Amino acid sequence: MLFLTIGLFASSTLGWLWYAEKRNTADRRSSLDLLWMEQLITNELGTHQVMLQNWALDYEVESQKSHDEFLRRIDDLIKNDRAILAIEIVDRSQQRVIGLPEYQQRPAKLPPLNDPLVVDAIERSRALEDGAYSHVIEQFAPLWVLALPTTNEQIRGGSILVTYDLDKLLTEAVPWWFVQRYDLSLVDKNDKQLWPNEGGLIMHGKKMSRLDFGPVNSGLSLKTSVREAQDFDHLLYALATAVILFGLLIMWLLRLLRQWLKERHAAKKALRERDELIQHTAKLSSLAEFASGMAHELNQPLAAIANYAAAAESLLEREQLTSPKIREALEKMGEESRRAGKIMRSMRNFIQKNASLHEPYSLPKLINESIELIAGRARQQHIAIQFNSDMEDLVIECDSIMLKQVLFNLMRNALEAMETVDRSQIESAILNIDLVQSDNYVTVSVVDQGHGISELPKLFQAFYTTKSEGMGLGLAICRTVIENHGGKIWAENLAIGGAAFRFRLPLSPLAPIPKASVSTSRISENERENESQVPLPDGMHDRLQV
Repeated sequence: MLFLTIGLFASSTLGWLWYAEKRNTADRRSSLDLLWMEQLITNELGTHQVMLQNWALDYEVESQKSHDEFLRRIDDLIKNDRAILAIEIVDRSQQRVIGLPEYQQRPAKLPPLNDPLVVDAIERSRALEDGAYSHVIEQFAPLWVLALPTTNEQIRGGSILVTYDLDKLLTEAVPWWFVQRYDLSLVDKNDKQLWPNEGGLIMHGKKMSRLDFGPVNSGLSLKTSVREAQDFDHLLYALATAVILFGLLIMWLLRLLRQWLKERHAAKKALRERDELIQHTAKLSSLAEFASGMAHELNQPLAAIANYAAAAESLLEREQLTSPKIREALEKMGEESRRAGKIMRSMRNFIQKNASLHEPYSLPKLINESIELIAGRARQQHIAIQFNSDMEDLVIECDSIMLKQVLFNLMRNALEAMETVDRSQIESAILNIDLVQSDNYVTVSVVDQGHGISELPKLFQAFYTTKSEGMGLGLAICRTVIENHGGKIWAENLAIGGAAFRFRLPLSPLAPIPKASVSTSRISENERENESQVPLPDGMHDRLQV
């Protein structure tokens, strides 16, 4: 294809140069031929003028022999040149003295001697003391009258008048090869064609050569155009077609080049994304090994804490100590250590891709338990957590431990987003938890009053974070947990400000028909002040932090 393009470009360029050179050569030849044609006619007319002036000098008015000799000479001239219609000698008063053709009454094909154009030519010849041509006299044909002043003493002040038929003049003067090669015409100053009288030989649109003809200010011009110009035109059309095809080919090649560059850019982008994915996969693999090891190592101290709590309870019973606060603290210590152990096992199963145990669980209960985990931090920030639901009891099949971690992580992110908000611009700081059922799905929403999310598309990517101390894994793990439950999680900015994180889960076949009731769990600054807060272990918080 490249060689075809180069060949087409080279042939088009060389063809155009050849055409331009040939056209310039033809134009130069046309101009030279036209100049030669004009000089040929001018020389012939000049010869006539010199001959007539010499003959007029030998003319004697009173001598019959002189009359006969003059008539013989001009008769031979008229016979040899069909363009000459008449040769006459007139006196100062424009009266004919002698001439041919002889007539009693002036023929209609000859202009009157008192014609203004003839009189003007006679006066100009006398003033210049040289020959002068009249302007074209249009009768049956375009006529031209040459006036020559006589220097003969006997007819001083008179003139010799030669009447030319321009049609015959040009027809006789133009050689055959000129007619075959060119279209020739005679036009006046208004570009009116005087010869040939049939007209139409000169095609409009052709390139023509033009040359002034006749005396100064006559307004006559000879125009020629090359008959072979049509061949040039065909060649020009062929070259123009080749140039157009070359342009189309270039456009097509540019389109192919653009497509190739686009595909190359897409391939580089895909390769870069694949490299990034490989790097992320390597990080996740390393993190999975680390988390699995941590979960295994933490199981032993958690088991020891549970054993110590059980031993402390036994000692209290043995020593018969009845302090309710100590007993309550020990019970919660054992409960939380067991819960931490469940979290470690769930995390380990999650990392190792083992099938987690999904059991029917009340979703409102799960949400309330998650709220209890974050309630203490919310009170410290003076933020109220409000859970609105129109379902009293809604059951889903889930891994309750992992879903609590998802809710905890989303609520903690919401509280962090509301830390930097100017409280003077809002009436009260509220974190809303909404629960809405639609067909066979239930949607949970965590809505904050923060500044919103700047880059939504990257939000759930692993290792992407906007926090200086975050690892960028919290939301990625949340997405994986929700997807393992057959659900979907997404985030959106709200028009009134803030952001909403929503996840949708399928309902359990055992879920009861929801009643038209409202279950609200609201934790504000004045509620549960004496209730103890038992958050997750700090190590787990750090691993789930965005």
